Amino acid sequence: MGKGRKKLPTKIKEMQGTLDPSRAIINEMQVDICQEIPIAPEWLSQIGQEEWYKVTNQLFNLQMLYQIDLQLIAAYCNEMSLYIETEILLRDKGRVQAFKNSDGTIKHAQAVPYQKIAKDALDRAIKLATQFGFTPVARASINAPKITNNTQINYFD
Repeated sequence: MGKGRKKLPTKIKEMQGTLDPSRAIINEMQVDICQEIPIAPEWLSQIGQEEWYKVTNQLFNLQMLYQIDLQLIAAYCNEMSLYIETEILLRDKGRVQAFKNSDGTIKHAQAVPYQKIAKDALDRAIKLATQFGFTPVARASINAPKITNNTQINYFD
């Protein structure tokens, strides 16, 4: 028999408007919120760093950027950059590899291996994205927190 539904953090229940005090997690782990937008990890590609600032800027302005989540955010940004970089390569090089007979006729064709790399990177990015509410479906179940400070930071202005 399974363990049942995964427990939702109290903060998520509050945001969804479904918090019942009798079902609140007692002694729930509290994590540190980021006081400023952290610099993107150097190991991320240019595309990954751009994604980092988009995501962290948004989460920071919603007061939902936590220190403990930064490595998972970096992983998400890396997967998105891998997906985008591989898609650019596929558009330049083509998606199908043709194998020909000695007379030049096509023996068989198959998708290039980069197709799988792109698909897997996007699948992993979507799994991480849902954890942070980055997808439309994930966002639909979360009410945005009330922002107490009207000052929003945007690194893209």
